[in-house]
Amino acid sequence: MDTNNQAQEILKKESVGYLKSKINLQQGSLIMTPDKIKLEAHKTGVGGGGLFGALLKSKVEKSNNIFELGYKDIQSVAQGKHGVSKNVLEITDKQNVTHRMIVKNFEEWETALKQKI
Repeated sequence: MDTNNQAQEILKKESVGYLKSKINLQQGSLIMTPDKIKLEAHKTGVGGGGLFGALLKSKVEKSNNIFELGYKDIQSVAQGKHGVSKNVLEITDKQNVTHRMIVKNFEEWETALKQKI
């Protein structure tokens, strides 16, 4: 199999809430491939009518890559908490940066990631 094709293969994908801070939640997609995990977030919340509003909205609401980590760059995977939700996936990289996401099932993500790291 070609390595480029393998890198594009999606093993697991889920719509998640990315906890940028304690009060800032962005919608996004957590994507697991054979060699890395990445989070693409979607900025939302721009209103406005007409052509200018549509152009502004498409520019602001485009997806952006929040992080992309090879499994060798992951230091730890842990369960966090946000309010009453315990399905918070915390991925800490080797530079001690922690990324927090609200997922549907923490245990599924934890198992899948721990098999890779």
